[in-house]
Amino acid sequence: MSDMHVSAASASAAGASAFGASAFGEAAGEHPNVALLKDGYTAFAKGDMASIRGLLAESVVHSVPGRGPLCGEYRTPQEVLGFYVRLFELSGGTFRAEPYAVMANEEYGAALVQTYAERPGHPGRVLDGRAVDLFRIADGKITEIRTLAEDQYADDAFWS
Repeated sequence: MSDMHVSAASASAAGASAFGASAFGEAAGEHPNVALLKDGYTAFAKGDMASIRGLLAESVVHSVPGRGPLCGEYRTPQEVLGFYVRLFELSGGTFRAEPYAVMANEEYGAALVQTYAERPGHPGRVLDGRAVDLFRIADGKITEIRTLAEDQYADDAFWS
């Protein structure tokens, strides 16, 4: 019976390696789209909108579900970058999106992300949660992003 046992960690590692990443987000021979997504998060952490712009397709759509003031669809690179700038503005520059696992194949990518932000002028209002960012990628460019918060109600309340 023990020959049939597969641990959750083994299954996770097997699934992640199929997407070009290990369970820890690193792999020898990392898929180029994993590197593309990591480059995007590195640029975001630096506030480097020009580098992010270079990763986005002209037809990019970033969908942010929910009922908060930042929720909606951003349908051009300029709108997507404007959304990112607004995250930084509303949080007084404290917003962070730190991926702890990134995986991708030829067409799809995903990142498990820890998010953190504070709201200036709103003492004690802190966002400290997790999200999943899902991506579609074509010809080395991000064509679609869908951000899914672990606790959408808390996320909406924070930005409201």
